[in-house]
Amino acid sequence: MRNFRSGALVLCFVFLSIQRLLGQAPATPVAVDADLVEAPAWLYNDIACAPSLTTEPAAPVKVMGSQDTVIKHMLGPGDMVVVSGGAAAGLEPGQRFYVRRLIRTFGNKGPDAAHPVSVHTAGWIQILAVDSKVATASVVHACEGLLLDDYLEPFSPPMIAARSAAGSAPQYSNMGHVTAGDENMGNVGTGQMIGIDRGGSAGVKVGQRFLVFRDKRAMRNESPEYSVQYMQNRQNVPLVEVAEVLVVLVKPDSATVQVTMARDSVMTGDFIAEIR
Repeated sequence: MRNFRSGALVLCFVFLSIQRLLGQAPATPVAVDADLVEAPAWLYNDIACAPSLTTEPAAPVKVMGSQDTVIKHMLGPGDMVVVSGGAAAGLEPGQRFYVRRLIRTFGNKGPDAAHPVSVHTAGWIQILAVDSKVATASVVHACEGLLLDDYLEPFSPPMIAARSAAGSAPQYSNMGHVTAGDENMGNVGTGQMIGIDRGGSAGVKVGQRFLVFRDKRAMRNESPEYSVQYMQNRQNVPLVEVAEVLVVLVKPDSATVQVTMARDSVMTGDFIAEIR
């Protein structure tokens, strides 16, 4: 009975808040970087749904369920989402939050500085009503289904570079690597997103371009038919250019890039060289 009353109280708050929310703009941070502008409509959702890496533990505010008569393990548009925390966690009507989850593979450690973990964005929500310990929200956009125990992070609109990055020469002195795509995907093609192990602390900015190279020397290429000279010199084969990528999201020690041109799929472990 106590749980029923608590749920009814939250639902009551929803109805009392609807009229005020209809005229209320979403509470999102305002960009102050003159080099960035908000992403256009045709690119907005792609960047907002893009994967990333994190070395931080998941935020404590979680998706708990929905205001439904049954337990739903996956939520989406049309569901009234219930999240933990409420007013005690600083939640207020009108706020928007990304809904995200950590993607762990077998034996995965972290997240910590030595073990970054892939972050999947399920969508974003807007808070409708707040109780002391829980809040209700509507699904603004679903990149895919929102799951129970997904966590919330403050929403900020996706940004793109205000102007094209200059330069045409790749810089080979400090090459990085491709990490992983959404849900630890190991290879992606044109238009898809994947991570790199360079971020803001290395000077990476949104709108920056990188060339992707592959080292074929590590690939198995052995046969008793090959001469001794061939086997001795195969390690001198140069890197092969695979693709060009564009930075769309930057974190301190990693970034998310979109493949803009490719002659083959971009794979985890490929090298990257900044274009200047």
